[in-house]
Amino acid sequence: MSGASVLCAVVDGVHTITLNRPEKLNALTSEMFAALDEHLRHGIEGAACVHLKANGRSFCAGHDLDDLAATESYEVERSANDVIERLAGLPVPVVASVQGHCFTGGLELALAADIIIAAETAEFADTHSKWDLVPIWGLTQRLPRRVGSHKAMELMFTGRRCRGPEAEAIGLANRCVPDGELEQHASALCQSILANSARSNRAIKKLVLETDGMSLSQGLAWELHRTEGHGPDFQANLAARRA
Repeated sequence: MSGASVLCAVVDGVHTITLNRPEKLNALTSEMFAALDEHLRHGIEGAACVHLKANGRSFCAGHDLDDLAATESYEVERSANDVIERLAGLPVPVVASVQGHCFTGGLELALAADIIIAAETAEFADTHSKWDLVPIWGLTQRLPRRVGSHKAMELMFTGRRCRGPEAEAIGLANRCVPDGELEQHASALCQSILANSARSNRAIKKLVLETDGMSLSQGLAWELHRTEGHGPDFQANLAARRA
């Protein structure tokens, strides 16, 4: 296996980004963020779907505390935030598959995905308050939007672990699957995305992101006037259906 801390490859048409520091539970370092940034900027050109995953028994145990102590500064944290924002802002669907630990910074990374698939024994937790830290990579914004503000505050204030079935029940994960079937389910989901119009998916995601925070009436007006409408394949697809 490559010694790179982050891998990027096209697998069955899906651009797959893999955290590859399993001996450290994929705890995030400045080096890993630099590699993620490089892949997100140059490694997924032409992508129609991105799959974020991790090697080993855990998705990501959070920010590597030794790296944090050695490199801590607002500039470094802001740079890491930019990378997560770049992932969240990708114009194509992003699927994250989570096994094992998904803690704190790892949770912030997973929350940048559009769809999260969790293994049954996956454990999600925010431990910022256990270390006298405060989020800077988006947790206080994305977690409440996933699970509601009161459930998010419970998880953030207590630092308790939330396993796969509960994560699905509260909306943190889109679905929970048996541990041994995580890769299979993630691959099938990505393939179902690829089976549809990449143009449509990009346009749909763009509308969702642009209207986040708007009132319903504002969002409806935005969609009405900004929709990209029918694409070049619509007539051909319609004719094929009628044939």
